[in-house]
Amino acid sequence: MTTPATEPRLSSLEWSAVSIALNDAARCGCAATLRGREASLPVRIAAMVFGRSQRPNALADPKLEAIRRFVCATSRRRALASEFVAPLAEQGFNQAQIDAIALLSV
Repeated sequence: MTTPATEPRLSSLEWSAVSIALNDAARCGCAATLRGREASLPVRIAAMVFGRSQRPNALADPKLEAIRRFVCATSRRRALASEFVAPLAEQGFNQAQIDAIALLSV
């Protein structure tokens, strides 16, 4: 049984970040920004030719951006993106919350 401190509760804003990330992953638009690196040359050329409308913008709040990166990576891989767990924990998410987000993302 979980205690109130370990319940997987998220705010409505945090759930919105999960939803945004799931939409980004479904469009395959989040791959270029997952690790903060610049996109590959073919991706940059395509962006110049077709525009950057497919590339999602980073969320302004670091906590929400940590959610977006985790959900996007986990959803695209269909497996837990373990390298994004620590940043979520650093933003104050407990293991139950991280597990709940991961379950929705796979």
